[in-house]
Amino acid sequence: MNSPLLKLKFTIGEVSKILDIPMDTLRYYDKIGLLPSNDRDGNGYRYYDLEQFDSLITIRMLRAMDVPIERIQGLLTSDSLDDIRALIEGKKRDVIRQLTFLKQLSQKLDAMDEQFRRFEDTDTIELVKRNPFWVLLTDSVMESGDKKLGSRVQQQVRSMNVHQEWLAFCHIISVVSKENLESGQYHSYLHNGILSTFPMEENTGIFQRLTPCYCARKCVVIGREGYAELDEHYDQIKAFIRRRGLQIDGNSLEVNLYNQYNKHYIEMYIPVAEAGNIESEGEINHE
Repeated sequence: MNSPLLKLKFTIGEVSKILDIPMDTLRYYDKIGLLPSNDRDGNGYRYYDLEQFDSLITIRMLRAMDVPIERIQGLLTSDSLDDIRALIEGKKRDVIRQLTFLKQLSQKLDAMDEQFRRFEDTDTIELVKRNPFWVLLTDSVMESGDKKLGSRVQQQVRSMNVHQEWLAFCHIISVVSKENLESGQYHSYLHNGILSTFPMEENTGIFQRLTPCYCARKCVVIGREGYAELDEHYDQIKAFIRRRGLQIDGNSLEVNLYNQYNKHYIEMYIPVAEAGNIESEGEINHE
């Protein structure tokens, strides 16, 4: 019995089965002129020859690389390998970028799992060394008179030259100045902004890196309209800092980690001085 590949002509159904390409896709390629069938019989049935098999395999490979149909047509009509080699180089860069992102994403998911675990005990205050963050700070949304503030921030983010997958894992932040912390004015925000734990390896011109530092940290859960509840938590953290003979050493950071319709899950950080007095990273106090 002869193999179908030894036949001179193949029906559209045979091509579909052999190459695992839907017949509707083959008809579409024929319709747009990407790969017309070579011949039709009296009943109008499409036939393909071995040379078209090679072309179809090439097309399938390019589609697997997410190359648009319009560009495939240009590649198939080119008289050199320059275009396909340039395409491959670009795809290789994309793959490297995606691998880097997936590695960072895996680390981010591990971190989020650990962060969510901490909300099981919202009475806990810890002395920790804060991880590096990358932030875009703006004027306080609540105190700024600039009605176009949101649009300006959006334009800044869109103008960045880096790949923006990290945007899906950013958090909204609020910053209270050291002076307002010490005086108890917890809702006079110095900045609002966006925080990313994904490394910003390129110079974006608008994000700044917050270096690691020792902080008192508390995880809190508040209602949708419950931001006044943060006052009590700030007072608890400040009392925790005083009892350890430490001092507030910078602006606080409220990280809106996760939102449900009626709840906000917030990490609160207050930098502390005299890190040498901290006995061990991760010291815990149950208020």
